[in-house]
Amino acid sequence: MSHIMNIWRKELMDTIRDKKAFRQALLVPLLVGVFYAVLNPMLTSFISGKADNPIAIPVQGLEHVDETLKDVMQSFGITLISFSGDMEAAIESGEETAGLIVPEGFSDSVANEQPANLMLLLNSSTGGPFRGSFSIERLEAALNAYNRIISESRLQSKGIELSVLNPVGLDARDLSTPAQRAGVFASFMLPILVGVVIVQGGLFIAIDVTAGEKERNTLEALLVTPAGDVDIFIGKLLSVFTMSSLPLGLTMLGYWASSNLLPDSMTDGAVLPIEVVLGALLFAMPLALFINVVMMMVSIRTKTFKDAQSAAVPLNLVVVFTMMGAAFVPPESSIMHLIPIYGTSALVGDLAVGGAIQINEVLLTFAGSLGASAIGIFFALKLFNRERLLYSV
Repeated sequence: MSHIMNIWRKELMDTIRDKKAFRQALLVPLLVGVFYAVLNPMLTSFISGKADNPIAIPVQGLEHVDETLKDVMQSFGITLISFSGDMEAAIESGEETAGLIVPEGFSDSVANEQPANLMLLLNSSTGGPFRGSFSIERLEAALNAYNRIISESRLQSKGIELSVLNPVGLDARDLSTPAQRAGVFASFMLPILVGVVIVQGGLFIAIDVTAGEKERNTLEALLVTPAGDVDIFIGKLLSVFTMSSLPLGLTMLGYWASSNLLPDSMTDGAVLPIEVVLGALLFAMPLALFINVVMMMVSIRTKTFKDAQSAAVPLNLVVVFTMMGAAFVPPESSIMHLIPIYGTSALVGDLAVGGAIQINEVLLTFAGSLGASAIGIFFALKLFNRERLLYSV
């Protein structure tokens, strides 16, 4: 045990001595947590603001629009502007986002209770995902309001009660708590954030204590010490686990602190409670060990730092896509929590939205990650011997 602790201290001290890399290992995860916490409310606030901005729609045949429709459009923040020229060409080229064509006799058809149609031309690619200024949803809402006004007017003229338009009413109440509303986005992003930080937080030291030492020719000095192969591997693994857990804790801290410091105008009072962040950190620990073991296995088989970095790229992708998979394909039974990475993602997602966490799901998640770690350690030790370390290609 003393040999393991000596190796652990030695690897940590080597990492800490590289002050630039150590600062990055602490600062980057903290900034990542802040970024993820700010991203969702910032986008939500931006999109909501865009939805409330007044919009102008070019119209061909504006002279055929009655004043009631113009007033309704104006009440929804929509201004109708007369357009002359080739509207279809203007929209296809991106000069205009959308345009409305009002046929001749439109207002007469409405007045005479005849069918009346408007033609909407739209280029959904204009302006990109956030720069577009047209909202078809707002236009549809305005037309629905106009249709209701016309329908009520027609019913009144025939002496029919307006209640026939609404035979069934609906009273809706949102019973979600602010914490649950904050968790809707977090249930998708928080598991991915956990996976990314675990991989990135431990990747540098996992490569450095294996392929890095091979490249620097310092591994031979360690192998001639009284410590055995198992002691050396476990000591190095503990150092990797320590250095991946520390950034994860800082990321969770930055995520929670930033989400709580944002103004209410951005969050609407919906922030994640500290219990969710601490729970996510706890559930991620067994997963961190498993990923660390896999990173060590990958790094052991390489001879240079650069080769190990290239070999670790697929691992990052596997972790991210598996974490995302739990959001799109939630577990249908508790036994699915045994699947490493997937089980942790599902558990953290349920925790974020304030769902009921079953103790058997927690135990199965821990068992899946720890069991996979044990299997990984067994095979890693097969790779981690003096001959392979010194002479493997």
